[in-house]
Amino acid sequence: MNKLELEDIKNVAELPYNWNKLNNKTLVISGGTGFIGTFLCNVLRYRNQNYNQGIKVISIAFNELENDETVTYLKRDICNPVQIDGNVDFILHMASNTHPEQYKTDPVGTITGNVFGAFNLLNLAKEKHSERFVLASSCEIYGDGKNEPMDELYSGYINCNTARAGYNEAKRVSESLCQSFAQQYGIESCVFRLARVFGADKTKKDSKAMAQFIRNAVNGEDIVLKSKGLQKYSYVYIADAASGILKVLLDGISGEAYNISADYDGMTLGQYAEFIASLGGKRVVYDIEDNPNASQAMNALLDNTKIKNIGYKPLYTVSEGLKRTYDIYKLN
Repeated sequence: MNKLELEDIKNVAELPYNWNKLNNKTLVISGGTGFIGTFLCNVLRYRNQNYNQGIKVISIAFNELENDETVTYLKRDICNPVQIDGNVDFILHMASNTHPEQYKTDPVGTITGNVFGAFNLLNLAKEKHSERFVLASSCEIYGDGKNEPMDELYSGYINCNTARAGYNEAKRVSESLCQSFAQQYGIESCVFRLARVFGADKTKKDSKAMAQFIRNAVNGEDIVLKSKGLQKYSYVYIADAASGILKVLLDGISGEAYNISADYDGMTLGQYAEFIASLGGKRVVYDIEDNPNASQAMNALLDNTKIKNIGYKPLYTVSEGLKRTYDIYKLN
């Protein structure tokens, strides 16, 4: 990791949160080797190394990495019942297909990974008498959006008769499972709904528009925009996504859902593309096409007031996060 990546981890790990709640606790994280999961594990490593908190993380994923003092990697399929030895104090379910190419090539896996994964991990929480289950949801559950920022009570419209809707609907069903397990078995749970997350993802697999734009700029290529770029979306830089998740884990109210986003800085998708292109000294080329796998939302801004009320504050604006992402890629 370069100095900017290490700085991001430190900035999150040094936030004035109730970190003592994690002292000598065991966390299970599905998707712990993904983009966001990896960042979270690095923050918890920092807390152990600098504050001797004794946090243990069990990261469930399809690929196994080398274990260390903080993280144990387990190769498991969360679509099947999950068995883990010992105590499990907190569970974060974050394993999912998360971008358009994955929805397109594996729509069934998109649904089952979310819903079966939530069901099996909620059963694990019940078996282990865990303190809290935390579900990763998405701004996609709001569907086509509306003309003003959407708070957590907005239900939105989704055309469920499309393969693209599998991700949205799977997140909705998973949220309902949390409420059902709470009512039937007393499982304490919280939900966070992420805006579109961006940052220096080393896997280079993310096919979302913003990730493609940044890769183009870093590679010295023009940005090709497949729409008129009039969409208004909420975004969140990886460090702020992680800090929001940790805030919900530590201080979220049981049974509640929280939007996690940066504050909107007034730019459309096209304007963000122009900003990113300028970082690499390139331009935006418009090559408009009809893509049924792309989000149809035109106004999908999130209201992040609720999570701010429990102490969350974004460290970066979207523009600052984009510049930081560009700089991290150029340093690597």
